Amino acid sequence: MNSTNFNQAEAAYKSGKYVDALKSYYAALKEDAAGFAPGDAGLLYYRLGNCLLKMYTFSEAAVSYQKALEDTQFTSRAAAQVNLGKAQLGLGKYEDSVQSFNAALADSSYGKPYQAQMGLGNAYTKLGMIVDAGTAYRNAALDERNPNPTKALMSLGSCFMVLGRPEDAIESYNAVFEFDPSQAVAQKVYESLGQAFTTAGHYNEALDAFNRALAPGGFVLSADAQADYTKALQALSEADAQAALAGFGTLANATANPTLEPSVQADGTVAYGAGNVPTAHDTGFFDVAESDLVQLSKNQMKGQRKLRHTGLKVVLVIVILLILAMGAGVFGYTQGYGWPTQEAVIQDLFTSHAEGADTSQYWVGTTDEEKEVIERIMDMVAPTTSVDVIYLDKSMVSSEAIVTAHLQEGGTMHYLINLERSGIGWKISGLNLYFASGQESNGQASTSPSSSSDQSTTPSDQGSASSGTTSGEGADPTTNPSTDATANPTNDAAAGTASEQTSEQ
Repeated sequence: MNSTNFNQAEAAYKSGKYVDALKSYYAALKEDAAGFAPGDAGLLYYRLGNCLLKMYTFSEAAVSYQKALEDTQFTSRAAAQVNLGKAQLGLGKYEDSVQSFNAALADSSYGKPYQAQMGLGNAYTKLGMIVDAGTAYRNAALDERNPNPTKALMSLGSCFMVLGRPEDAIESYNAVFEFDPSQAVAQKVYESLGQAFTTAGHYNEALDAFNRALAPGGFVLSADAQADYTKALQALSEADAQAALAGFGTLANATANPTLEPSVQADGTVAYGAGNVPTAHDTGFFDVAESDLVQLSKNQMKGQRKLRHTGLKVVLVIVILLILAMGAGVFGYTQGYGWPTQEAVIQDLFTSHAEGADTSQYWVGTTDEEKEVIERIMDMVAPTTSVDVIYLDKSMVSSEAIVTAHLQEGGTMHYLINLERSGIGWKISGLNLYFASGQESNGQASTSPSSSSDQSTTPSDQGSASSGTTSGEGADPTTNPSTDATANPTNDAAAGTASEQTSEQ
């Protein structure tokens, strides 16, 4: 369509001024309806939904996309279905989002099915359907139209790790290097590789990967990765000691496992390790029915019972209960749960600050330089009487929260807080002012003091594991999370990381 209001809205949207764009789109919908061509109404509702999605107003965004789909002449229906699925993810309506993403995939004219596959992966992950999530991520990674499969490959690797398949995770992580990732992304991949190699018992390769992550400088391993690094070092030290006692010298460096060194293939390409995305034929992961797994488990348990006499039944019950408890713990861990919780860490941070106590214990930064940065950040935070967490987006290794701080001197302030996994709990990795009024800020209150912040999961992420924008998908809503008093995402169970809530313009 061609109108002054619409053109102004398009310009504001491209500049990241979503509140201004929203007003102009509404004006076009109200004032220019008489001159609409077929499909223009759907287009305007679609654009309205995109603005609302970027402002975290998931409920209103979902309504706008549904209105766009009611216009039978609107042509970008699959894109609207994908963005509707993202809004439903933000509302915690995971089953509905699965239907929306599948509806987009059913449209053969849709040119970006990998977007729908990524959304499906995120929804299935939230539903605990890790096998289905892995299948969706694999489809997104193998889609030739996907300009950057890095995020899909990383997510696929995470699925394999959750399912206890570190060898397959290694294959998935190695495949990322075929797409020339940035240094920041490569360091994160090496960190993940180090953890996968450690889990698989390949300690030489684990140390190689961890050292490659740390070599360029400016990168700090997560608490879990640091624990795996220490485990690999201890394992190799013990191997050397045992070899020396046996008179064999040092065996720690003798390994038949594949290394991370690149090799030139017959077609001239360069691959690290196997460098291939695991296939159904190679792994059996994608073609094993759940019923088969259940039957296999029953057969194994029946065979075990035949080998045990009556006196061991009590031990068996205890073992099964422990396995179930561990399974529940692992699932909760992947869903972002931990102790202390994100809410508890945020409350303790602001309480300690109001009391004039040291707050560095709640941050991921541990060096003296990082603590100085933390002190400067907290100096700009006004003392509070209480804090309300109005939005919390959980994932396995990172979380994001929006809080309303009630000031001691009266009034409120809003903050956007990033958290990273620390052991089984959480710590703060970034704190920024958040302007719920929709007015633009002249600058952020702070940046993360920790160099360990994963650039692939920061609010500036544009839907891929790299820090660059995803081609054609628009900016992440977290780059300008402004909204108004009626668009408060309170009590919404936001899905996936903030980087998944990008909309297509």
